[in-house]
Amino acid sequence: MDRLRATVWALMMLVWMGGLLLGVRGVWPLLQRPALTPELVVPLVWLVIGAAAWLVALDVGLKRFRRR
Repeated sequence: MDRLRATVWALMMLVWMGGLLLGVRGVWPLLQRPALTPELVVPLVWLVIGAAAWLVALDVGLKRFRRR
């Protein structure tokens, strides 16, 4: 059962990372312009929050599912 949970966790982390990469891809044209506008700031804040949450989830998952 623990192996199944670890596999599901790993798949969810990959899907989450894919979502973050799609977000970066969507914001990329706005990053090419040097202007700092609200239409750039809001997605960047969401991406930073999402990346920070991903790192926390990665840390928790590794502590829980890493083989000792």
